[in-house]
Amino acid sequence: MALTATSNYKNALDANIEEEWLFELRNNNYPAPTDPQPADTSNFVIRLGTNEVAHGSISDMNYHGFILNKPTLRESIDLASSTAKIGNISITCANQTLTNHSKKLSAEIYGGSNTYLNHQVIVYSRVGGNSLKIFDGRLKDVKMDNADTVTLTLAVNNPLDVISIPELQSKAGNYYPVFYGTGTPETSTVSSPSFVDAARVFPVQVDSLNNDSYNCLLHKAVTDGRLHYPVKDQYDETNFPIFVPMDEANNTSTTTYEGETNSNKNVITTDLDLERSYLIRPQSVTDPSTASGSGNGLGLVVTNSDNAHDATGSGTSATFSFQSDANETLQGTYIMTDFPKEDHAISELKFRFTHQVSAFQERDGDLTITLRVLAFWNNLSSSEEVQYTSTQVTTTTTFDLLNTSLFGTSLGTMPDKIHLFISFANNPQDPGGGTLDDFNSATLLVKDMFLEITTKIDPPLNNDGVAEKLSKIGAVTNVKKLYTGADGLDKSFSSGAVTNILDMHRDLLYRFGGVTSTPVVNNNNPDGTAKPYSDLETDRTNWFCKYYTNKPVQLDTLLKQCQFEGGFIHRFRPNDSASQYIYIDDSMTTTHFIRKEDLSNISVSVTPIESLVTKRIIKYEVNPINDKTFENKTCTDTSSSPTIREKYNLSSNTKENIKTTELKILRNKVGDTNMGSTRNNGFANYYNAIEGVPKLIINAEIINPGDSSEARNSSSSYFYLMEVGDICEIDDAYELIAPFGDSFDQKQFILTSITRGAGSLKVVLREI
Repeated sequence: MALTATSNYKNALDANIEEEWLFELRNNNYPAPTDPQPADTSNFVIRLGTNEVAHGSISDMNYHGFILNKPTLRESIDLASSTAKIGNISITCANQTLTNHSKKLSAEIYGGSNTYLNHQVIVYSRVGGNSLKIFDGRLKDVKMDNADTVTLTLAVNNPLDVISIPELQSKAGNYYPVFYGTGTPETSTVSSPSFVDAARVFPVQVDSLNNDSYNCLLHKAVTDGRLHYPVKDQYDETNFPIFVPMDEANNTSTTTYEGETNSNKNVITTDLDLERSYLIRPQSVTDPSTASGSGNGLGLVVTNSDNAHDATGSGTSATFSFQSDANETLQGTYIMTDFPKEDHAISELKFRFTHQVSAFQERDGDLTITLRVLAFWNNLSSSEEVQYTSTQVTTTTTFDLLNTSLFGTSLGTMPDKIHLFISFANNPQDPGGGTLDDFNSATLLVKDMFLEITTKIDPPLNNDGVAEKLSKIGAVTNVKKLYTGADGLDKSFSSGAVTNILDMHRDLLYRFGGVTSTPVVNNNNPDGTAKPYSDLETDRTNWFCKYYTNKPVQLDTLLKQCQFEGGFIHRFRPNDSASQYIYIDDSMTTTHFIRKEDLSNISVSVTPIESLVTKRIIKYEVNPINDKTFENKTCTDTSSSPTIREKYNLSSNTKENIKTTELKILRNKVGDTNMGSTRNNGFANYYNAIEGVPKLIINAEIINPGDSSEARNSSSSYFYLMEVGDICEIDDAYELIAPFGDSFDQKQFILTSITRGAGSLKVVLREI
């Protein structure tokens, strides 16, 4: 959004009155804004200007024309990295006597009773006696060259670059974590085990084993925080690791810990034995195939074989259809591998499946259906079976793999593999009879194969046969983190959990940076005012986040990571330190229409081919066990024919102009496979619109401070009020030149860099 100026200031711009810059350096005694402001503030400030300028009727408050150089203020944004920069202002001054302090500038600014270093500096643009604040910063550096000149460096105050999060620590020195995003706990218990394939959890650090419990540090007070343990090397259908909750369903955190009660320090506990129980389907299964048989008839036909073990449960079945008149046995075999490798002792290990003999006819001789389970441990096997010789109702069979009377080679651990043999043994009296009446037939339905597992840490026995204290054994002390399915932090500026990456960024600003004001957004309405923040909120509603840390990180670094992954820029405006977001909407409103007559020193270029990104490989979704991303998505722009890669001679087998990006926060809306679709549909789409095709770049100097009434916009837009992020358009009736044979008509540009000086304004415009 453009700077806001009074009508008198705008009128002075229209009259092309010379611009001056005025500097007000305030010291440590300057009254706070809430204090009564004295009429004479001459003792609290140093006033400098590019010209000698009177300040009201009090001569001691005049601006001293000591400035020898032409100071400039440079602001820029980088669309590809979603960052903003505001340069320092350097002023070189003659070391002369200040009227209001009766001292030379060098003596007043350092070494006297007043302190100016790191205190506020205000810079004004003054035109025709009317002032506009363009910079609000601090004095960061002072230097003298001989005794004649003093150089002052002014910088925007950024309190965020010195802040580290998390902030709170336990007595052991561990940090109470910061979590953002939503969690999903599981509810399986020993008394009522259930499938555990939907947990979405955050890791929590084990801080101590006091009171025979794991004490884990939390981010906030929770009532659904029960702790989970990973099911080793097991993953759900979305490749997310599987977690099972502890049987001791302690959902509620406590604020009493380490001998104190602190509402900002939350802890959750669970028992040291980590007892847990769950149901799980085999991860890897080799399905049986159709067997043709040697006699007449169908043989054995297997259909929908994976319905026996898929996640649809009891709703669907695998079908085994048998028909034969031969003396033969036909068999289908499920081979199941990749079972959980549990870290702790297994007290329950059962294999279950549901089956039904839905049709059975013996027209000639005998037919026997056998379902036999064979389990392998270290290449040794044991088995158990059931047999049917007639129609059988739906039955769930449970084989206890720890029952050594049935599975004599069981080692009390997870088996290496399990076979389920489904056999049809046909023994006709008249083999090969050749008529339909001679066929024996049966149909068997099989579904819902799974394991039930219960495991916990069992204490070893000492020499006297007494169990060791759990808190002393390695299986307990080696547990450094557990997991919770509670939601992350709630919005500090509103209600509800933080779910998307924009809200996460704003909460970081509010919670840790103290930025409590509602941000402004650059996307301008036709009258030049900012669109509401809610517009950006709408565009980022479903850009969900997931982030956690219990290690110190710089707040400013984390904010920039949010900006990059979220497709928006944040900055503090240099004139008023307001929190401002900049992004490119799907439909942008032009604020400034520019004619050739408004510019000088014009240079038009095209972004170089090496800066194009025509294919993006996105890595995302962080595994909370090892902190590594495990999902991949490849996005290309196929919205045109020929495609961008074809058009610019980038063949399919080359690695040119391909970028791999790892997203540590954004967990969806990573982009469409065709990233040439709508800009704000996702991460890849947004940056493809910036980097996916060559763009025009204009470098120029503004020579007309105010827009002409001949321009296309309905109201005058004052170029000297431009800010980075403003949207500009070259008026096609007054265009500069036809750019490389193209036309400026309908092209919009975003202002990416602006360099201000007294009476000077240089800009860089980038096509969007």
